[in-house]
Amino acid sequence: MFSHSPALSMRGITKSFAGNVVLAGVSLSAAAGEVHALVGENGAGKSTLMKILAGVYQPDAGEILIDDRAVRFLRPADALAHGIAMIYQELSLAPHMTVAENIFLGREPLSFSPLGLINAREMNERAKRLLDDYGFKLNPRSRVVRLSAADRQLVEITRATVEAKRVIVMDEPTSSLTAHEVEELFQLIRNLKSRGLGVIYISHRLEELEAIADRLTILRDGREVYTGAWGEISSDEIIRHMAGRELTEIFPQRSHDAGEARLRVERLTRAGKFSDVSFSAHAGEVVGIAGLAGAGRTELVEAIFGANPADSGEIYLNGSRLDVKQPARAVKRGLGLLTEDRKRTGLCLNQSLDKNLTLANVRALVKNLWLERRRERAVAREYIEKLHIRPPDPDKLVGRMSGGNQQKVLLARWLFANSQVFLLDEPTRGVDVAARSEIYRAINRLIESGAAVVMVSSDLPELLGMADRILVMRRGRLVVELKARETTQEEVLKYAAVEESVELGSAA
Repeated sequence: MFSHSPALSMRGITKSFAGNVVLAGVSLSAAAGEVHALVGENGAGKSTLMKILAGVYQPDAGEILIDDRAVRFLRPADALAHGIAMIYQELSLAPHMTVAENIFLGREPLSFSPLGLINAREMNERAKRLLDDYGFKLNPRSRVVRLSAADRQLVEITRATVEAKRVIVMDEPTSSLTAHEVEELFQLIRNLKSRGLGVIYISHRLEELEAIADRLTILRDGREVYTGAWGEISSDEIIRHMAGRELTEIFPQRSHDAGEARLRVERLTRAGKFSDVSFSAHAGEVVGIAGLAGAGRTELVEAIFGANPADSGEIYLNGSRLDVKQPARAVKRGLGLLTEDRKRTGLCLNQSLDKNLTLANVRALVKNLWLERRRERAVAREYIEKLHIRPPDPDKLVGRMSGGNQQKVLLARWLFANSQVFLLDEPTRGVDVAARSEIYRAINRLIESGAAVVMVSSDLPELLGMADRILVMRRGRLVVELKARETTQEEVLKYAAVEESVELGSAA
């Protein structure tokens, strides 16, 4: 057993940006062989605190101590030199390099050639051994640009374990992972603990912290409001500390009164991704889609939207056949898609809130070939109020907003586009508990207005709490339909992971 003496300590860390105090006298320690959970709402200062530890930012005040000696990290290389590695929420991989090249970037094994060339064979073999040891089913020769969001996350995790010698920081590492991959990650974390590493673990999913956390620190508005051993306070108390208020209903209730079929998919197929998929989504209904990574969930909703069209099959919207070859046609017919990676494929990060919000229906704001800027701002203010978007500033750069508010901007985009069917791919990925509850309420308002929602999620409690029906995919096929109120996480996982063939049908 390890003594749990501090591997490092951060004391009185203060940081401001443009006069706004982001951190105010925050202290945090990481002990060898311990998982220290760091939680708080979006904007509480968690990522900023960890970027100071990683050498990305420098504090305005306070100090970092290693072995009771003050150190300064002027750049990320300084933190790495002291054995501190970080898995960022926004992945920092080189997309056009291979998995192995990313894992060993900057520490590639060299050949015995006088030229000191990289030994690609040795690098690929070492990467494969690491990936196999962790249970990550990735080809070390695959280029990162072709990987799913979940697989890119696994590459980032693997790279950090190579770099970490003292402390590893994990910022929302499970945000795009399935339940099975999360358990693999937790086993890896237990192995890291047994080797004496300290782990600082940031997560919005309180239920997963129960399995791995030893200690807990809660931040709110840039201040440390609680530190103690894990289990000393309840989940309700954690949420109250985070939000500064009670959140009695994470999944708000709604009356279920499904109407006519808004969306009908018949025998949809895309070679190598999904095959023979048929289902419907009705007005006033949330249809959840569950499955492990690689099951074809994201590819399915992208095909329905026209981003990557299917090879065969039919799509019907409000009873009329939809010939979707490109997203613009889908938008005109009333389809909206929130992609799983909002920052890469959903938002224009260097544009303002109002421009992002109106992007899918700009022509509604054009008069005599001119964009009516005043009307655009008025529309933005209307949806800011409807969805409680913060800050309530149409000119705010969307890239500087919290994850929860970015998602609400995307929901507002499709509301303004008069969408009737919403395809939501991981709608609360990287979003804190309070913001998730607000997003769920916004989804309920869509349903109550007569829209249909198809929700892809790796968060099974989310599907059980929000969906009316859950469709489970496995290896590109729908294998079962379950009534969300009458099933369990275990049953969903059983169908998602089962090896033998299962015919689609109702298991409820």
